[in-house]
Amino acid sequence: MIDDLIYPITLGLMIILQLTIHLLISNETAIKFSSVILLNFFIAIILAMYFLKRDSSENRYLKQRVNSYPLYVSTQILFMVLINAVTAIISGIFTFLFSDTPAANGTMFLTLMTTAWIGSAIIFVCRSMMTNHKYIATICFLLIVLFSLADSNNDILSYINWILPPVSNLITTFQERTEMVALLPLVLRQFVYSILLFAIGGLFNKKNYAN
Repeated sequence: MIDDLIYPITLGLMIILQLTIHLLISNETAIKFSSVILLNFFIAIILAMYFLKRDSSENRYLKQRVNSYPLYVSTQILFMVLINAVTAIISGIFTFLFSDTPAANGTMFLTLMTTAWIGSAIIFVCRSMMTNHKYIATICFLLIVLFSLADSNNDILSYINWILPPVSNLITTFQERTEMVALLPLVLRQFVYSILLFAIGGLFNKKNYAN
């Protein structure tokens, strides 16, 4: 993903989009940061789809070298986590939303990181169905993304809000309070949620490891 320039190109496009957003709505902090959160979410999804597709078709030698499913899947997850972390740091720099308090700045970077991790984890969960159940996998993927971005204040969704990816809740909270530190509990929730999704994806993908 790095050697074929897909990641650098994607990173460059992200920076251009963020600079454009900054020029257009530089004074609208709530809208600007919400847009950056969504941007990181979808970029993580795109990069995870590309990485996992390439991994399954071109990097089969890794299975032979590792010869252990837990180590193999941990390597995949670690790579996506690190890529998302680098992306979030660069994205955070180009938000131009730095504060005088380290807690606010740290929360901003963690917000973008955990949002990206959820995006990658969603793809990782759906990956197991891509081979034999492409249509079902596509529907599941679209539903998860839709629920991730659905209005968290919706009367119907309020009953199941606690099990949904908290991306929308994160955006709504920031738009209402415009304080980075107010997002910290939701950032922790996103971190736990992404770990659970990666773990579930690891269990689902075990059947495809022998193929």
